[in-house]
Amino acid sequence: MEIDSSRVHWRQSLPSFFIGAATRLRAYIRDVPQIPPREKVVDRFLFGLAQPLIGLRVVVRDRELLKSALIPAVVLGLFCALVALASAHGSATRFFTRFYGLFAALAPMPSIVFARHYGRLAAAAHQKLGFGECLPRREPLRLVIRRAVYQAVLIAIVSAPTVGILRLFPVFGRPLATIAAALWALHWVVIDAFDDARILHPGETLKEVELKSESEPQAWFVRAFYRAAPRLPLGTRLLRRFARRCDRLSIPWREEMAIAEREPPAVTGLGLTTAALLATPVLNLLFRPIIIVASVHLLGHLSRDIQIPLGETPSAELPSESAQGSAEG
Repeated sequence: MEIDSSRVHWRQSLPSFFIGAATRLRAYIRDVPQIPPREKVVDRFLFGLAQPLIGLRVVVRDRELLKSALIPAVVLGLFCALVALASAHGSATRFFTRFYGLFAALAPMPSIVFARHYGRLAAAAHQKLGFGECLPRREPLRLVIRRAVYQAVLIAIVSAPTVGILRLFPVFGRPLATIAAALWALHWVVIDAFDDARILHPGETLKEVELKSESEPQAWFVRAFYRAAPRLPLGTRLLRRFARRCDRLSIPWREEMAIAEREPPAVTGLGLTTAALLATPVLNLLFRPIIIVASVHLLGHLSRDIQIPLGETPSAELPSESAQGSAEG
């Protein structure tokens, strides 16, 4: 009887791989001198996976950051308690169910009220983590509200066609649609955390930040719409108009999405741990401060990474909106 040596080797190497990965993950959580080189994809993924755990450790150990993290959680908790109390009808079980469900749902949502507070938290974390002097990004309230509206519209209109088409498939259509919607929501949780983690370098202005974001490539889904439009038998012009509208709405997050596109291993790791954090009782009450500190830590290391400067852009950039408009005409 012959023994398949490749199968034996595979069975022996797989446990060693996971043991080594777990060891490196613990090392990244405890001591992170620098981000792994780009060619080490698994290590890059593990580095991203460790970020929310590093954020949790930093927030818990630093009194100033912990205090800053607790203020929004307490205010949001009071609001959720009032809503739950009004709908509990005297039932303690219903009160705690409504309270916790509402808190868990609102915690990852973009914050308008605490936008400036989170900006100060990001700046404090940036300096405490040793990434240099900076200033918080204080945006006017009207701009914060406009961005929140843009993001809500963008999330809804981009996901609606895909989710609707998936639901049409029998048997697995609805589960696939649910998974797609969850991944899309998680994508925006990470992008929003990157946005909250942005700071102003000494001498930098908000206008310069806006211009920098506008100079980044179009969002990946906008480029996908433009590529798909000529291949459609009908609706090419309609899809191009839709892509232009999505492009205008997504401009404020171009820089964050470009970083995510350049760094899929690290950002995927960050996203997976973020999902686990959202599903963990108690920890998800401090979700946003933890993920903001984690994003500050990750972005700080990426900005120091000589192999992948944040100023680089993907090579596959589509023509500008004006060029696309003239081509369509």
